[in-house]
Amino acid sequence: MRSKQITTRRQALGLIGAVGLALSSAGTAFAQAPAVRRKVKLSYWTWSDNPGHQKRLVDAVAAFNTKNGFTTIELDASSVTMEARKKVVVAFAAGAAPDIAGTVQTHAQNWFDTGILHPVDEFFNKWDKKSDYIGSVVEAMRGKPGQPVLYMPIAILPYVLYYRADWFDEAKLKPPSTYDDFIAAAKALAKPPERYGYALRGVDYFSVQPIEPIWATAGVKFIDDAGKVDFDSPEAIAITEKWVGMFTKDKSAQPTAVSDRYPELFALMEQGKGAQWIYGAHSSPQLNATLGDRIQAVATPSVGSTKRMLANPEGSFITTSCKEKEAAWEFLQFLSDGDAARSLGPERGLMPVRHSLNQEPIVQNNRFFKVAAANAEHWWRPPYHAEHWTNYQDKIAPFWQQALRQEITVRDFHVQAAKYMRGQA
Repeated sequence: MRSKQITTRRQALGLIGAVGLALSSAGTAFAQAPAVRRKVKLSYWTWSDNPGHQKRLVDAVAAFNTKNGFTTIELDASSVTMEARKKVVVAFAAGAAPDIAGTVQTHAQNWFDTGILHPVDEFFNKWDKKSDYIGSVVEAMRGKPGQPVLYMPIAILPYVLYYRADWFDEAKLKPPSTYDDFIAAAKALAKPPERYGYALRGVDYFSVQPIEPIWATAGVKFIDDAGKVDFDSPEAIAITEKWVGMFTKDKSAQPTAVSDRYPELFALMEQGKGAQWIYGAHSSPQLNATLGDRIQAVATPSVGSTKRMLANPEGSFITTSCKEKEAAWEFLQFLSDGDAARSLGPERGLMPVRHSLNQEPIVQNNRFFKVAAANAEHWWRPPYHAEHWTNYQDKIAPFWQQALRQEITVRDFHVQAAKYMRGQA
C-alpha cells in the first residue's frame, strides 16, 4: 500500500520550485491482440539527448501507432532530461499532465512519493515476459524493497571512463584504475588549448553524478538506512577538492566547464580535445564512429579497494492522471520489447535489461558493453529512495557552479548538499 501518495497542489508546486531552482543556473508485433478495442489518444513526454535519440523515439512511436490500430501516441521529446521533468511537474500541478512520461532511476521514487506515478505492478505481474527481466533490474523498478513495480525500463545506462588510448600510449600511461591515477593522467595529458585532460561538466545535477560512485568507493554513504548523512565528511570533501582542482588549479579541464553540459562535452571528445570523460555508454556509438579504436573505456576509478559503477535504468511510467492506463501499459510493453527495445537500447549505446536481448551479437560484440558487463557485480546506484534525496538533486546545481567559480569553497558545497539531504533546507 502507498503511504505518502495523496498529492496536494501545494506538494506539486513545492516540487516545481525545487526543479526550477536547479534549472535556473543553466517495433515488433504484439504477443497478443491489443486489449484496448476503442480509439484512444495518449500523450507521451520524454527527453532526447541528441537528434539521433529523438529520431529513434519518433520511429518507435510511429511503429506503435501503425501496428496497434487502436491507440495513438502523441510524442513530445523536445527537451533535455531535467527540462522534461520540470514540464511534467508543472503540467501535473496545473491538472494537464501527460499520460506517459520518461524517467531515469534518479527520479522514479520521487515521482511515486509525490503521487505523479501510477505503478505498473498489476500489469507487469501478468505479463508473460516478466521472467526475462534481470533480477537486479526488477529490484530497481520497485525503487525500494516492498514497493510495487513502479515503471518500465527500456535499458540500463552504465557509466564508464572513456579515454584516448592513443594519447595514453604516447605518454606511456596505463588506463587509470585508481582515482589518484585518473587525476594525474588528466594533468599529464592536458595541452591547452589544443586538448584537455578531462571533459568536466558544470551544468545541472548530472554534473556531480559521475563522481557519485567515486565518493562511494571512499566509503561515503550519502544517506544511510537510518537517515544519517555523511556527505559533509572529510572523505567526501577530499575527493571533490581533487575533482574541482582539475578546473581551478591544474587547468586540465576545459575553461568552459562551468557552462558545459552533455552536448558541449560530447563535442569536445568528438573533436579530439578531451583525453578522458566519465559518462554513460550511450555516448559510445558516435564516439566510436568518429574516433574508432582511439577511444576505449575502463571502469570508473576507485579511491579504495571497493569498486562501484553507476548503472541507472531508464524508461517510462504511467501518470496517475492517465484515464487509459491499460492502453498506456500496451505502449510501455511495446517500447520494452523487440525492435523498439533494440533501437532505444543497444543501438543507442544502452545495455538491455532483459536476458534475451543481452545474448544478441549487438551486445556481445560491443567492447564498451563488455567493460560494463565485466563489472556487473559492482553496478551501483546512490540512495535515490531516501526521503530527501530528490531535494538534493533538484537544488544542488547552482552551488556546484559556485564551487567551480570559487565563489564558495568545496567544503561549503558539501555542507549545503548535506543540508538538502537532511531536509534542513
